[in-house]
Amino acid sequence: MRSVKALLGLGAVAAGFCVPAAHAVPVTLCGTSICYEYDNNPGVNPGIALYGAPTLLSGNTLSFVPTNFNADSDPGSAIPTPTSVAVFKFSRVYTTDGGEVASITVTESGDYQIIGSGAVNANMRLQSVDNVDDGAVTPGFAESTAPQFNWNTSTPTGFAFANWSLIGVITPAALFSDLATDVDFSIQNTLQAFAASPSYAFIQKKLSLTVTATSTVVPVPGAVWLFGSALGVFGFMRRKAG
Repeated sequence: MRSVKALLGLGAVAAGFCVPAAHAVPVTLCGTSICYEYDNNPGVNPGIALYGAPTLLSGNTLSFVPTNFNADSDPGSAIPTPTSVAVFKFSRVYTTDGGEVASITVTESGDYQIIGSGAVNANMRLQSVDNVDDGAVTPGFAESTAPQFNWNTSTPTGFAFANWSLIGVITPAALFSDLATDVDFSIQNTLQAFAASPSYAFIQKKLSLTVTATSTVVPVPGAVWLFGSALGVFGFMRRKAG
């Protein structure tokens, strides 16, 4: 009897180990020629907490509407730090038309306030890495690009708020020797606000942020066209002989 109970107990433990752990399923959004894939689990993609989840607009454009992505120079305010950093990562950005990812453009904007002597800064770092080794003649896989773009000002606004905007572009197809048909892509934003008391500075990513990608069709090598033409002529000759 004890052995039966022991076996049942071991079976229950084994069954418990067989239950898969809960995990987030990647989200895929596909436009006219580009698909974006990202993980909606903040443990894997922490930037989603400040960016929010993107929505697909027309074409290949995604839109983010951050609600609490800001920096404040006042240490006594509800915003805990004068520097705020977030990274949103797409595990895949890939084409559906047989082309390469020609460019990815990120446009972001928000508002800021400087009372007295202070400064605000917005930095954007875009990184893309090739996901697939397509066997290019020129070695380099996995190639990557990570340019940075910056906006800042120290001009006082008084009690009024002013708008800021920043645009960044990367061009995987032009920069990678390998085909850029499937790449990963991440956006890192850093907002900073500095001012000595009694001055004050504040900046936030408030308006929508859009990611727009374009693709370019991969040209078919001339040898392939010649091979196809030869097959066509050969088929025609066979039909004629029959």
